[in-house]
Amino acid sequence: MRRALTLIELIFTMVIIAIVFTVIPKLIHAMNQTSKTAQQEEAMYNAVALMGAIVNLPWDNNNTQHDQILQVTAGNSAYDCNTTSGYRIGGFIGGRNCIEPLGVDYNATALGLEDTDINDIDDYVASINADNNCSRSHGKLLYTLTPTVRYVTDPLAGSAVVLGDVNASAATTTNTKYIVVNVGYHSDNKLGGCIAALQYHAFNIGQIHLNSRSW
Repeated sequence: MRRALTLIELIFTMVIIAIVFTVIPKLIHAMNQTSKTAQQEEAMYNAVALMGAIVNLPWDNNNTQHDQILQVTAGNSAYDCNTTSGYRIGGFIGGRNCIEPLGVDYNATALGLEDTDINDIDDYVASINADNNCSRSHGKLLYTLTPTVRYVTDPLAGSAVVLGDVNASAATTTNTKYIVVNVGYHSDNKLGGCIAALQYHAFNIGQIHLNSRSW
């Protein structure tokens, strides 16, 4: 009865062990990378869907009832409506009115949820416990989506628009809203940090109103 391994058997055993310890870590790494990529793809898909849902809402709560270009409290006067003609500079007769025929003007509202329904863009203004790396705690999730909306300061006459010049006051209304959807890992996720940030600018140009005529 043989009591020991031959040299060839010992070499084969060492080769098999070497292969196992070389391949298995790579397999684990590949599986982790696949899982990470799947999380990122799912997060981005849902972030794009969320941004699409936001930007397709009316620009302001008052636009849910009126089609007019709204009056703002801290906007550039060049963008204001003419109280005589009822049109904004650059507008045209038959275009979108910004003042009702009787001279009643509708104002843009402060950022925030005006009622129980999310029915306009700035209903997504609330900050949802997000840090600088987009991570936050919100249930038991692999990733989080953090939407927020701010007003952008209107430029002075003759100045270029700086779309990143965000107005910090929620009570001050201008003609441009800056929408951001931060996509990040949940704070409990070992990956942590940001995945991406989607950005969009919405402008106070009134709502599209289509008139219909029977044949």
